[in-house]
Amino acid sequence: MYHKFQSLSSRPSSGGRVMHTAGTHEGVKVYFHPFQTQDHTRKLSPLRLRLVLLFLWCIISFPQHLLAHRPIFSENAATGPDIAIPISDPDVSQVVYREITQERPQVWLTFTVPKDFDLFIQIGVPKIDRLKTFRPSMVLIGPGLPNEATPFQIPEGMGVLVFPTQEVEKPRVFHEHFTGTDSWILRSETVRLVNPGRYYLVAFSPENQTGKLWLAIGRKESFSLADFIQFPAWRARIRKFHELNTK
Repeated sequence: MYHKFQSLSSRPSSGGRVMHTAGTHEGVKVYFHPFQTQDHTRKLSPLRLRLVLLFLWCIISFPQHLLAHRPIFSENAATGPDIAIPISDPDVSQVVYREITQERPQVWLTFTVPKDFDLFIQIGVPKIDRLKTFRPSMVLIGPGLPNEATPFQIPEGMGVLVFPTQEVEKPRVFHEHFTGTDSWILRSETVRLVNPGRYYLVAFSPENQTGKLWLAIGRKESFSLADFIQFPAWRARIRKFHELNTK
């Protein structure tokens, strides 16, 4: 039974994320959408074509290794509610990669939900030696939530739920096959949002550390054909973020 505003996980978790599949494998669908612009119809280079075909083949052959989240790359500073990165559908599995610095100490996402919405959120860091002790927190901000303390201002009239990770000693290692990257998953939560409206998801370091992190939202896998064409570029950017070669 759900309790109002209660996280379905009562303590920091090492993850437990289930990889979804494509088509109708195991009853989970990847949703394909038509091309939206003529730019996506340009001829693919041989390398891009091979990578796209490999991606499609692996979806069919090895559904458990499907890319976990659709990446969102934004140049937006996203350091506050007025310039937060918009998430059009918080039910779709998406991830934002960001480096927390002294100049950009937070990253904000924003989205709207209907009444009684189950929100999945997750935070992790690239598996890089210097980030072993980096423990950023997640903060959920929205209408009717409790009033937990944060070191930054929140929009007037909203409440706060804080999900720290400082107590996580052995985070789960996650290997993403298509990009060849490894991460430490610090915490995964599902929260029942009783009130409809606008919410914010924020990542920051309560100990004023700096470092790279990723912040994910949503469970439903949804990739368009245009997304598959962009995959080689996605792969290069994600590998660069994890400080790996981009080949």
